[in-house]
Amino acid sequence: MSFYLTVAGKYINEKRLDMISNNVANALTAGFKASRPVFSVTTTAEDQTGRQTQLKNAYVNLSDTYIDFSDASIVESGATLDMAILGNGFFVVSTDEGMKYTRNGQFMLDKSGRLVTMSGEPVMGKGGEITINVSDGKEIMIENDGSIFLGKDLVDTVKVVEFKNMKNMKPTGKGYFTNSGNEAEETPKVYTIRQGSFETSNVNIVQEMVELIHTMRAYECYTKIDQMLSDVNGKLVELTKF
Repeated sequence: MSFYLTVAGKYINEKRLDMISNNVANALTAGFKASRPVFSVTTTAEDQTGRQTQLKNAYVNLSDTYIDFSDASIVESGATLDMAILGNGFFVVSTDEGMKYTRNGQFMLDKSGRLVTMSGEPVMGKGGEITINVSDGKEIMIENDGSIFLGKDLVDTVKVVEFKNMKNMKPTGKGYFTNSGNEAEETPKVYTIRQGSFETSNVNIVQEMVELIHTMRAYECYTKIDQMLSDVNGKLVELTKF
């Protein structure tokens, strides 16, 4: 069992290291939300007499992970098509894999005049894909409710949604999320759109570096214990030969 505990300990810290590495790698990714581990303690019973149970071993297990959806800082970029959501909610993006959701409001126009993400996926409005035919030097204005005006003409309103159960939101890369729950949970939200700004990543580099140090030291500790147990077992095997 001791050998199993050290293997489990190293495995958990490897997963922690992967999570921390991904957070650090996306520290500058707009709209990115950090991932966090959920630990639990697992115990094994040695003997049970009546109502009393003597516990033989206890070890930490990585039972789940969750996404930290706390707000990040809002940066004023000055770009006309950049948008930041103040409050809860997600922009809706159409991809080849279906609808996805993001907090990254760095948008642009493609060759067809569609409002798209930096990766080229169309941003959805209440009327579908948003097309802005910029002409005659008309200025693009985006109101607090997400309404997009070209001059005095209303083009469309950016679609922003929220979900009742955030546990169903799963990251898929590029700052996108999918909803693994019932689509009926998708509901409009009272929110404010700020034009010319975007939300940054909520990764705290200092916190991640501290977690990284703790994780590496824990992994080294489990490795040393594993090596010590291997040496003891080797010596016991040698003793049985006499």
